[in-house]
Amino acid sequence: MEMVFFKDTYQLQVISNAKAFAKALKEQGLQVEGDPSHDYTQTHQVLLRVDQFQGPAIAKRLEENNIIVNYQALPTDLSFSAASGLRLGVAEMTRFGMNAEHFKELAGYMAPIIKEGKNLGKEIAAFRKNFLTMPVKQSWIILIKEEVFCARSTASH
Repeated sequence: MEMVFFKDTYQLQVISNAKAFAKALKEQGLQVEGDPSHDYTQTHQVLLRVDQFQGPAIAKRLEENNIIVNYQALPTDLSFSAASGLRLGVAEMTRFGMNAEHFKELAGYMAPIIKEGKNLGKEIAAFRKNFLTMPVKQSWIILIKEEVFCARSTASH
């Protein structure tokens, strides 16, 4: 039900977050796939290119630091097992209240993990504590109640 009521603002925020995340990762010196004239993405995902065959290992390193990504074969890879890409989604953390500035901060944590093999799991866990519940505004609850009431009133006539 929440996606029906908030689809317009939520979808725009997801795309905005993905673009900000992609630009921030690029500013951190990572190789972001996609068209820079579209801020590298037009969806909820960001693709990074890492060294050939290193996608699975870097995805595992990120997971060990409390960041979940998927390794991804890119068009120039010979096979999925030779993946040189990472696929990063922003939809879930957008639901937990992250905005463009938060994704920029996350990019700042990710770069040294990817490029230097740093262990920042404690810092990521502390950062994540800011996003443990989905924000619900009182006005949203009122809107949902009014919509449900109107639907019930219409159905009974």
